Amino acid sequence: MVHKMMRPTAFLFSSGRRARLLENGPTEFLYGFAELERTGRPVAMFEEADLGTGNKWPRLLEAASARIAGLAGVSPRLAIRFLKALRGPLAEFEVLVATTQSIGMALAALGAAGFHDKCVILMTMGLLEPDASNWRQALHRLALRRTTLAALSKPEGELIRTWCGQGIDVIDFTFGVDLDFWSPAPRTVLSDEVLSIGNDRARDYETLLSAWRPEFPRLTIITSLSISSDKPNVVIERGDWRGASISDVDLRERFRQARLIVTPVRETIQPSGQSATLQAMACGRPVIMSANKGLWDPALMYSGICRLVPPGDAGMLSDAVASLLMNTDAAEKQGRAARRALLDKNISAKAMASQIEKLAS
Repeated sequence: MVHKMMRPTAFLFSSGRRARLLENGPTEFLYGFAELERTGRPVAMFEEADLGTGNKWPRLLEAASARIAGLAGVSPRLAIRFLKALRGPLAEFEVLVATTQSIGMALAALGAAGFHDKCVILMTMGLLEPDASNWRQALHRLALRRTTLAALSKPEGELIRTWCGQGIDVIDFTFGVDLDFWSPAPRTVLSDEVLSIGNDRARDYETLLSAWRPEFPRLTIITSLSISSDKPNVVIERGDWRGASISDVDLRERFRQARLIVTPVRETIQPSGQSATLQAMACGRPVIMSANKGLWDPALMYSGICRLVPPGDAGMLSDAVASLLMNTDAAEKQGRAARRALLDKNISAKAMASQIEKLAS
């Protein structure tokens, strides 16, 4: 059987990814780049600083560009910056993997307008809200008509297919974590800590704080979001990977030692909480999560490897925490099953590399 060769492919990031690669940390946020590079595939990485796409316009023009991007999905500033990059550093690449929607929409619009004929693969994470107006859907159809949309959440992929029409390729892209990095501790020495981590706006720490009973052990929330609590058994740590305030190695140790990990999210179509939940599961730890509309793979997550509760239900969340705290054997069994499921189903960074290679061949 003859396999097609992978075409020259550029991975496009906003910022901070190269530093993580050089630190030999986990590779999942590179979406397969690291694994493809290691095996000699024709890939390259570009960040905003490499292409000049992060350079801002004067304040009024920047505000106008942001306003247009909010309405139509395409940033005029980014489109103009990328037009120059396509004739420069990106000229030799046939496939462009856009890991943010702002980058992907700009490149898609330029392709739809005839400014390039490259294959654009856009990783989608909340591309359009479910109640988006017909005219916004129409603008997105126009801009994306020559683009491959890689939906990181199967429910979002289904939503996109309801409005995208013909000419837009929508695939279900399985996001996986670096299973070699995120792994169980050689010896399990648990702390008396329950951990919750994440910075995206869909995190529902208000419900988690409401659910936290006086008799529960210490809850540590690691986030850059503006939250506070006066409960004596709640600690809030400011954490943000971009600022390196907590390293991946430190986070792995926190996961490994935590009694539970809780990922509370609001109702959203985005795959909110996906990375933190999978990282904790890969470390063999029991996780409680809100079962929102954006739950990326319901068939996987409903299989007993993650305790799911309704979004915004503090009572159900509190009961789930109490149940796993009281039944340590059940909690540890769930954690082991989670790790095993990720291995068996290959929910991994290596699998992401294989998916990208197939799309780029």
